[in-house]
Amino acid sequence: MLRIVRAFWHDQRGVALILVSIMLPAIIGFSLLAIDMSRANNLHNDLQKGADSFALAAAAELDGKPDAWTRAERALANLVENDSRFSSVTARADLDNGGVVNGTTACRNGGDIAWCFLASIPQSDSTAINPLTGVDANGVDRKAATSADAEFIMVSVQASRFNAIFPASFVGAGANNFFDVGATAVAGFAGVVVCDMTPLFICNPFPGQNLQDVANNQNFYRKGIKLVMGSTSWGPGNMGFLRPAVSHGYGEGDLADDIAHVDFPECVNSRGIYTQTGNLTTKAKAAFNTRFDMYGPHFSKTDASVPPAPNIRKGFDFAPKGNKPGTDPCDKIPGTDLTKFHGLTQDTAYPLFDGRIGNGLWDYEGYVAANYPNGELDDFEHEDGSAYTNANPPSRYDLYKYETDPANGLVDTLSVGGETGEALCHASPSTDPDRRLIYAAIVDCALYADELNGQSGSMTAMGFASFFLTEPVTGDDVLAEIVDIDGNKGRGTMMGFAKDNVQLYR
Repeated sequence: MLRIVRAFWHDQRGVALILVSIMLPAIIGFSLLAIDMSRANNLHNDLQKGADSFALAAAAELDGKPDAWTRAERALANLVENDSRFSSVTARADLDNGGVVNGTTACRNGGDIAWCFLASIPQSDSTAINPLTGVDANGVDRKAATSADAEFIMVSVQASRFNAIFPASFVGAGANNFFDVGATAVAGFAGVVVCDMTPLFICNPFPGQNLQDVANNQNFYRKGIKLVMGSTSWGPGNMGFLRPAVSHGYGEGDLADDIAHVDFPECVNSRGIYTQTGNLTTKAKAAFNTRFDMYGPHFSKTDASVPPAPNIRKGFDFAPKGNKPGTDPCDKIPGTDLTKFHGLTQDTAYPLFDGRIGNGLWDYEGYVAANYPNGELDDFEHEDGSAYTNANPPSRYDLYKYETDPANGLVDTLSVGGETGEALCHASPSTDPDRRLIYAAIVDCALYADELNGQSGSMTAMGFASFFLTEPVTGDDVLAEIVDIDGNKGRGTMMGFAKDNVQLYR
């Protein structure tokens, strides 16, 4: 018996089974904990993606306009819906009522999500903000008072219940075997940022209309516009100048240089433009006219920063020298015989907004007869193959682009009077066909009427637009054709030009 007991004492076979049996609860527990952690992490990721998407979608609408809150909530209601499959019920991130939750306070609740419009956020990300009140951990109220003040939005996805497999009481969840998982995101809209633009603003030429609807319907297509200096009267189509945010010493010469140069030295933010009203001075006119290869005492024909456009056809003739015909390409005057010298003329009538916006009809047939008597434009026609006529002409910008296209070879074509579109005065003409485009911030001048006198403080731009210069500036108006409005519904000339500065901050 003693020998049997001693043999059993020294026998180690099967000891692994004993150790496994002892450790099995811990192994199973850690496995369940790993599974729970993975499931909880996936739940949080799903909810965080929903919160991030909501915040970005809503922040893109916070452009400072009076209806910004309404549009932001419409984005919340219509653009994003997020489901998660790792909670005890199907966790959702959407508006439970299926619609916009309007109200008078900046912080609101829509069911599965809550949001708060903020005027500012703390510098430190570690400083928490109460998603229901907008007050941060330091007691600072961050809520926006109005749509114009709202630069940020905080979106909170309501906590979703997560049922754990591993006993939750072991990890501090109390007696319940569950805990809640939520997500919060803060996004902001720093405005539409535009660089390399002309320092101009224009009073909204389409009052009462949504600019994107105007662009989408192309209500502005081929219409001429007279950009008239506002001075003391500011109505649709009136024009003024922009200035840098720091404007000390910014005078007539600086403004003219910025108009003439290819690159405007400062980016413009729609949330804060600074205007400078005044007159269309001789030097400012000369700045516009550098695009037409016209150089006087104000700008140098050898300055590479102020080149003419690659197509400058404008209906001008050489200035005579006494009783002899002129030959100096830098000395040209408007031609008097339209059968020989014919530029891109104005609209036949300007019936809108006190004569500021035209009817889109112009003398296309006269232009063709004077400049292309040999039928060079026979292939330039409507998409349906019909010919352009005075009753249904092309846009002047589209015609200019067609002429400028090297494949068509029309820039050097002689008119009946001997004019071409070639720039012969300046040493280095631009190769960019859009050199004859100018850009302007669109402003609700009725809203800022009291500030449009001299140099204004910061004001909000409704958007940006591009205009094609149809003629040199010889009078008190800048004659142009409306080309495009920023956004993704226009004619595409401003895609990439104006950039929405929307980003996640938390």
